[in-house]
Amino acid sequence: MRLNEGKIGKQESVSLIAIAMVAATTYLLDSEKAYSKGNSTFISLVLSIVISAAAFMLVWYAMKRTGARDLNDLFDRCAGKAAGSVLSAMACMVFLLYAYRLTAKFCVVIHSSVFSFAQYESVAMWIIVPIAFAAISGFECIGRLAKILGVLLGVLMLFGFATMISSFDLTRLAPFPGSIEKTATDTVARSADSIAAFLGILCVAPAMQGVENVRKNGLLGAAIAAVFVFIIQFALGITFTYTDLADMTMPLYMLKMVVMRESYLFRLDQMNLFFYMITAVISAAFFLYATALMLTRRTEGEDVRPAVVSISALILAALRVDHRFVSGIIQRIVDFSYDYAYVIWAPFIIAAVIGIIRTMAKQKRRKADETRA
Repeated sequence: MRLNEGKIGKQESVSLIAIAMVAATTYLLDSEKAYSKGNSTFISLVLSIVISAAAFMLVWYAMKRTGARDLNDLFDRCAGKAAGSVLSAMACMVFLLYAYRLTAKFCVVIHSSVFSFAQYESVAMWIIVPIAFAAISGFECIGRLAKILGVLLGVLMLFGFATMISSFDLTRLAPFPGSIEKTATDTVARSADSIAAFLGILCVAPAMQGVENVRKNGLLGAAIAAVFVFIIQFALGITFTYTDLADMTMPLYMLKMVVMRESYLFRLDQMNLFFYMITAVISAAFFLYATALMLTRRTEGEDVRPAVVSISALILAALRVDHRFVSGIIQRIVDFSYDYAYVIWAPFIIAAVIGIIRTMAKQKRRKADETRA
C-alpha cells in the first residue's frame, strides 16, 4: 500500500497542529469583517480555539469509546456505513476548503506584492506544486517539515515583534472591546478555523501512534497556537487602529513594514512574507493529504498519490476560475463558510454524541445480560 502515512512523534505532531491552527486562524481572517466595530480579535480568536478544543475532545472521546482507528472508522461506527460516507465527504470538503483558502490567500498576496508582473496562473502553479509534492511525500514528511521549520519560524516571529516594541501604543486598541455582541458572534464563528487541524489529526491517528497521543498532542498544539494567535493579534492591535486594520488584506505582512520603512531592512518585508508562506504551504499540504487519505480509504484504494494529484489539479482550476470571476460561486461558497462556519462542527458533534450513546447502550445491555446469566 502507498498511503504514505508513516509514524511521527510528539514534536512533529505538536508543531504541525500549532502551525495549521495559527495559519488558518490568522491568515484567513477577513479584516473588513473582523475589525468593522473595533478590535477584540486577540480575545475572540483565542476563545475560538478553546471552543474548538472542547468540540475536539467530544469527538475524540467518541473515538476512544467506540474503539475507532481513524475518522472514517469513527463515522461508520457512529452513524453507519451510508451516513458515515456522507460525513467523510463533509470532512473532505472541510479539508479541501482550508487547503484552497490558504493557497488562494498567498496567491493573491504574493502576486500583488512580489511577482506583480507575472501571470496569476504562474504564481498559483508555483505555490501549488510544493504543496502537492509535500502531500505526495506523505504525512510523515509533512510532520518532519513542521518540526524542522516550526520552531525556527516561531522564534523569528517573536524576535521580530520584540524589535517593534517602540512602535506599540496601547491606546490604539480603543474602542475596547468594541461590540460585545460581535465579539461573541466572531468567537463562535471563528471556532471552525481550528476544525480542519483537529479533524486532520483524528484522520491520521494511527500515524500519531494511538488515540491517546492524539488527545495530548492536539491539546498541546492548540495551546501553543492560542499563545501565538494572541501575540500576533495583540501586536496588530497596538500597532494599527481598527480602522486601519479593516483596510488591510494581510495585516501581519504590513506589521513589519511599519518599523522597517525607514530602515535598510525595509526590503526584508518580502522575506517575512515568504516565511509566512512556508507555514501556509505546510498547513495546506496537511489538509490536502488528509483529504486524499480519507478519499482513498473510503474508496478502499491503496495509493494516495492519484487522489493528491487530482485534488491539487482541482484546487489549481478553482484558483484560476475564482481569479477570473471574482464574484463567482467559489467566492460565494467561501463567504458563506466564513460567515456561518460554526455550523461545520454540528454534524460531527451530533455523530459523536450518537456514537457515545450507542456505545453506552450496548455496554448497559451487555451488563444486563451478564447479570441475568
